[in-house]
Amino acid sequence: MKIFLLSFLILTISSYPQKNQLSLEDIFSTDKYISEEVENIQWLPDGSAFTHTENNKIYNLLDIYNHDVESGENVLVVAGNELKFDGKQIEMSDYSWTDDGEFLLIEGPEKEIWRHSRQAPFYLYNVKLKTITAVGNNDPNLRNVKLSPDGSMVGFVRNHNIYITELATGIERAITIDGTENILNGEFDWVYEEEFGLADAWRWSPDGKKIAFWRFDQTRVKEFYMIDEMFVYNKVTPLKYPKTGEQNSIIKIGVFNLVSGETNWMDIGEEIDIYIPRIYWTNSSDKLAILRLNRLQNYLELMINDTKTGEGKTIITDTDTCWIDVDKIKAKFLRKEDSIIWVTERSGYRHAYLYDYKGKLINPITSGDWEITSVEGVSESEGWVYFYGKKDTPLEQHIYRVKLNGENLQKVSDHPGWHTADFSPGCKYFINEFSSVRHPSKTYLHNADGTLIRKLRENNLLALNNLNMVYPEFSTFTTKDEFRLNYYMIKPHDFDPGKKYPVLVYGYGGPGSQRVINKWDETRQLWHQMMTEKGYIVFCVDNRGTGGQGKALKNLMYKDLSKWSVNDHIEAAKYLITLSYVDANRIGFWGWSGGGYLCLMLMTRANEYFSTGVSVAPVSDFHLYDAIWTERYMGMPDDNVDGYKASSVFTYAENLKGNLLIVHGTGDDNVHYQNTMQIVREFQLKGKQFDLMLYPNKNHSIKGGNTRLHLYTKLTNYFLRNL
Repeated sequence: MKIFLLSFLILTISSYPQKNQLSLEDIFSTDKYISEEVENIQWLPDGSAFTHTENNKIYNLLDIYNHDVESGENVLVVAGNELKFDGKQIEMSDYSWTDDGEFLLIEGPEKEIWRHSRQAPFYLYNVKLKTITAVGNNDPNLRNVKLSPDGSMVGFVRNHNIYITELATGIERAITIDGTENILNGEFDWVYEEEFGLADAWRWSPDGKKIAFWRFDQTRVKEFYMIDEMFVYNKVTPLKYPKTGEQNSIIKIGVFNLVSGETNWMDIGEEIDIYIPRIYWTNSSDKLAILRLNRLQNYLELMINDTKTGEGKTIITDTDTCWIDVDKIKAKFLRKEDSIIWVTERSGYRHAYLYDYKGKLINPITSGDWEITSVEGVSESEGWVYFYGKKDTPLEQHIYRVKLNGENLQKVSDHPGWHTADFSPGCKYFINEFSSVRHPSKTYLHNADGTLIRKLRENNLLALNNLNMVYPEFSTFTTKDEFRLNYYMIKPHDFDPGKKYPVLVYGYGGPGSQRVINKWDETRQLWHQMMTEKGYIVFCVDNRGTGGQGKALKNLMYKDLSKWSVNDHIEAAKYLITLSYVDANRIGFWGWSGGGYLCLMLMTRANEYFSTGVSVAPVSDFHLYDAIWTERYMGMPDDNVDGYKASSVFTYAENLKGNLLIVHGTGDDNVHYQNTMQIVREFQLKGKQFDLMLYPNKNHSIKGGNTRLHLYTKLTNYFLRNL
């Protein structure tokens, strides 16, 4: 009888389907865990429908479909295989419509320049006649191409100058003529693009009769040399890269009048050592708004300039004892009245306020001990302001709306997680893409009040059902000085509290950043899942100085970027050691970029807690990083000698202990691999052992081909061998 029961039990267990284990090839060489998105969305001017692209698997080309909001009908409007110029197939990467729907501006294959900038050939497609003409003499290196508001012209940047072409006649016209390698019109220099998140440096006026643009003179900016070793004789490419404390480009803001053919230069003051991180057209082509930021980035002015005379007047100022964030939209100008939505952290939390053109505060729009992320849309006819915010929890981003007078605040996204929206003109509808740590991104179509119209993409990836999925568990712990820190922990699916587990800590730690959030991350989350299958607990904590909880907390990072990140990761390690199931001798850390920097700091300053580290693309000393980012958080080098020393890994190199792997791409234009070479030299001079992996000509992302598979194979094996 016992034998029968045992046999029955074995047969019963074996009859259950066995779950798969993840492999590196699954994650990095297949697309079975990749979410499908609704790509290249373009709303029709009246908001009744939107177009988007879908990949045609027969031709491996993008087709354009029209999705009707009311009926849900999805109709093919342009077949990608029909787009040919001079008999050659156009491989469309993006597109935009003229307002009348008669022309389609088609972007050909993109070529990446830096993080945000791209260049490509562009074409104009007559939808009715099905004829195609090339923009800019079929130059494959056009940048910042866009249609005028009325769809009658197309503008672009070529060879550092701005041009426009009339669609009706095909006549091309130069807006600027002085562009060179050092004089940039309508395009940004490297540091503006990287640190202010900008690539397109010119703007059509609302009536399409003027063009406002940035002009950069980067003659005085020192060159950093990128070296390509993949030739018999290496190739050297100069990059204008202002390191901290060095000279930046000289900026001018011009407004070109298409009728008179003249450029008026806006008065932005006599001081040239400043930043102009944003410009905005107001509700009139006679007024241009300009954000002027001082070099220390703690004093911001909103100016309104007369585009006819260039004269400007400051109407709103913003100050901070440390720095001012301008990475989010700081101003939005209403079209039907002389009012401005201004976003500031002056209350201690980022909120929106309504001002008039004289700089008088009309009323706060949002308020409280929580922060908005950015203003995303305004329905002036209904009086609603739509924005992203973290009112309910700093771990999630939701979509909210509130009346312009600050009343009737409503959350219009309902699922837990991280939400972003694409609003229709007039904000009658929005397309919501959201995810959480428990599910990949989903895309839904909603009415403005958040009610669901239909689901566009569900992304119930069947392959995930065949895994023993485990998910981050969010919680907090209290430091010795009574501060509560947010963290997540991922445990193996067969977790046994009676066992001892090694812990793999992941982190970043930089000012204003957040890693402990309820959001799906396909690559990192799946790799962490795989590491739990190999018997590791994965842990992540947001130290003091990170984002989502107000400006005072972020300001703790000012002038020493290592203090609280190192302190709170030591606190995290101490907390982990108190858990009965954690092996105190087997706590490791890995991070990328700022997280790579943090890893070096932990392996030199906290190696009694962290025995193994992997540092990817790290900064090692902030004298080697760019002016805008570094000075924002550290001040000028001569004014903060002690802070720069305290934040340098060189200062602690002699204390390195444990197992350390450093990884860097030699083509990294952002964090130059000289950072790795210089800390390698310091470790060698101090007689310290470590491991090193270089990726020839790979940039800060270290990707392309099988690079990610190789990289994560290296990381996996390193931790398996050493932790």
